[in-house]
Amino acid sequence: MLRYIYTFATLLDYKSRGKKHYSPDTVISNLFDENLNEIDFIKSLSELELICGFEIPEDLYDKTNLTLGEFADELSHIPVIPDELYPEFFDIKFTSMKLTKRYIELENKTDAESLSEMLRINEKFEELDDRLNVLLGDVLVN
Repeated sequence: MLRYIYTFATLLDYKSRGKKHYSPDTVISNLFDENLNEIDFIKSLSELELICGFEIPEDLYDKTNLTLGEFADELSHIPVIPDELYPEFFDIKFTSMKLTKRYIELENKTDAESLSEMLRINEKFEELDDRLNVLLGDVLVN
């Protein structure tokens, strides 16, 4: 559990434009200010998934009322992707991160080409979700 606290706090600290104090008793939402926002939190969770090799459930992204210690405890119960499936898991998650970044860049554009690209990105997200669900199904069965 300490591994998750340390890794997560390091990821958050890396994104923060001001240094903060992190302890297991720190409430996540209390970390948010002009130097560290919820987008930084979400990016850190995505990176944590790659580092630790697990899929963080969507509902955990909304639990910013937890302390870092409580959050780490939740993370410690998530099954880890087996080594033989990790390359595909990494590819899916990393591709999703790149697509999300591109989608955000296009969000405020209304030209036909940008809208078309956003549709293609959404289709790719669906494909990646399908691949991830199959992969996670294999993890939960084993």
